[in-house]
Amino acid sequence: MTVAAALLALALDVVLAPVWAATPSVPPAVAAMAPQGRAAGTLPLPHIVVFLGIRDRAGLDAMIAAQQDPRSPRFRRWLDPTEIADRFGARREHYERVRRWFVDRGFGVVADSPYRIALALEGNAQLVADVLGAPIGVFRYRGQLYHAPLAEPALPADLGVRGLLGLDDLPAFHPLVRLADRSVALAPDDFATAYEVTALRDAGLDGSGSSVAVLARSDFDDDDVQTFLQRFVAGARPPHRVMAGATSPGVLTDPIERTEVLLDVQWAAALAPGATLEVVIGSRAGDIPEALVKAVNDRVADVISLSFGLCEPLTTRTATELFDAFYGVANLQGQTMLVAAGDSGATDCAPVSDVVAVNALAASPNSVAVGGTALDPLFDPKSFAATGYGGESAWNDLGGAGGGGVSTVFARPSFQLGVGRFAGRAIPDLALAASPESPGYVIVQDRKETVVGGTSASVPALAGVLALVNQRAGRGGLGQLLPALYRLGRDGDAGLRTPVFHDVEAGSNGFSALRGFDLATGWGSPRAQLLADGLVDVPPGPCEPLERCLAPGVPDPRLACAGEWLVERSTPTADDAGLPSRRQSCRDGDPACDRDGVADGICTMEVALCTNVFDLRVHGRDGLPRCHTGSVRHVRALPPSGGGSRQARRQVLRNLRAAFTVLPETPASLDRACTATVAIPVPLTARGGPGRIAVRAAVRRSGETVRPHLTLICEPAVGT
Repeated sequence: MTVAAALLALALDVVLAPVWAATPSVPPAVAAMAPQGRAAGTLPLPHIVVFLGIRDRAGLDAMIAAQQDPRSPRFRRWLDPTEIADRFGARREHYERVRRWFVDRGFGVVADSPYRIALALEGNAQLVADVLGAPIGVFRYRGQLYHAPLAEPALPADLGVRGLLGLDDLPAFHPLVRLADRSVALAPDDFATAYEVTALRDAGLDGSGSSVAVLARSDFDDDDVQTFLQRFVAGARPPHRVMAGATSPGVLTDPIERTEVLLDVQWAAALAPGATLEVVIGSRAGDIPEALVKAVNDRVADVISLSFGLCEPLTTRTATELFDAFYGVANLQGQTMLVAAGDSGATDCAPVSDVVAVNALAASPNSVAVGGTALDPLFDPKSFAATGYGGESAWNDLGGAGGGGVSTVFARPSFQLGVGRFAGRAIPDLALAASPESPGYVIVQDRKETVVGGTSASVPALAGVLALVNQRAGRGGLGQLLPALYRLGRDGDAGLRTPVFHDVEAGSNGFSALRGFDLATGWGSPRAQLLADGLVDVPPGPCEPLERCLAPGVPDPRLACAGEWLVERSTPTADDAGLPSRRQSCRDGDPACDRDGVADGICTMEVALCTNVFDLRVHGRDGLPRCHTGSVRHVRALPPSGGGSRQARRQVLRNLRAAFTVLPETPASLDRACTATVAIPVPLTARGGPGRIAVRAAVRRSGETVRPHLTLICEPAVGT
């Protein structure tokens, strides 16, 4: 080889050599453990999850919002796996390249993902050390030995891997059940009486046609479940097991694990005996993540119940993002995720740490976080049967406390604007009886009635209620309920409707229960029949009829129908002709237009774009309608102008673009189609003066492009 050829080869090696990047996979909890040296190279690692993540998170959020917006053509139209994978999973060639990279280096494939979000592999400690540069160490904690990586694994950066799970066996996921020493507790009929489920039953609802999945990591005793159903639930279907892995974990020997799965299974069937009950059981290696992936990949049920905890500060970001991603996919295909908020109050890491923290499994904005209360069901002193609702307080007693707080991983979602000044996602969203002492839930274990509690009980009980609601709705699933729940909560708090929640204002879990939404019990406990009314007959919002709040986006009356901005407020700013103006003003803190209702220097205003509107309000100079519709071919968002930082305007553009992507793709279906509403933050100027931002779009139709625009103006609060 000539010198020139050698130099060329060296240069190519430098250019083509992959850039290696650390892949977050070491749990922070390792720092508190005592190292005991290296693990044997033959140590099997049978379930390594390679997480690729969501390709278009803004688009996924916009699609979920559109599925819950009654004005959107996507309203409660669930997606199939192929569409989810093509829109939000890794591109097929990307997924195959990652898969091939690991297989070529000796890893075996345990399971592929139809959504191309993650794949499961198997290997051993030596392979991980050699290929990923992450030796597996042994650690001692509380007398037990565990294994975990001694360094973050390194992968070529261009593989786009977000992180790895399964390289450790630390005790991350913990059951949230609590035991009690009581002889009187809630049976299914008592729960139904206290939370107004009886009215749904009297209407003939039993959950038929609906399904509930319980995520578990232990098998269970059929006799205990059958005994519970015979004693308390007439006509209930026996549960069906779904093994998420290749092998069953069997019935775990830990008494708490056995109690947890029995509680989940028995109470998931307690209120909806006609519903199909699927118990999805993860293998010992795959654990709860494997059960979740199975429940979502196979869409095994309409409602998924998860009653485990995972301390947010002591876990990896990869773990929290993986759960969030699969929750989001579940929502897209009509599944509702219910997750226990925790049983340690504001300090979810207890007893390991007393740091203020939340349950990472419940913190995702794609799951309903269920907190806990202490309930007075007005037990009759003779029959010991509940007679009604006697009030609640935030659960906090010797048996534990309902989880709550603010996530440090997930930002505050749009549906939580207007419920407090929280920097991140606030939980719980609602709460139900959870105290094992006041009054506790009855289950059957070892053929005996036992009293238990915890948010582990609240979640499967609520899952049964939602199975009844889903049967009444007849929609094959309810999907992501949080936008509707928060709308119902705000309306009830403002006196605009009969409250669908019992507002819990007593007690504390470390955070005080307050009027309205709080970090102790969320909106409070649901009143089942009123909640069903609100979820089945979804209110379209404050702007009814629709035309009253449509602002023609261009002055030319002939072109105005192409695209009109929907201003989501009951009384939009009007122009000289009495139509909603293209300049909408809002005063900071005015709840009629500022969504957060707080004078904080920012007006958060909601808008949507409606296309091809047949608008008889728009007249020419002769007083006759001059607004002509046409065949709309395409809609896209244009960069906004005006106030705020460049970064803030870019975020507004991303949100608008994501909302526009959920419009139908066929021109015929773009007639009178509206995007989901988008929250637009409009800050005051640096000196506290009026701020403004103009949102714009391009609507292409029959040989011309119309550019409707809307200027949003934020005025200072009164007295500032």
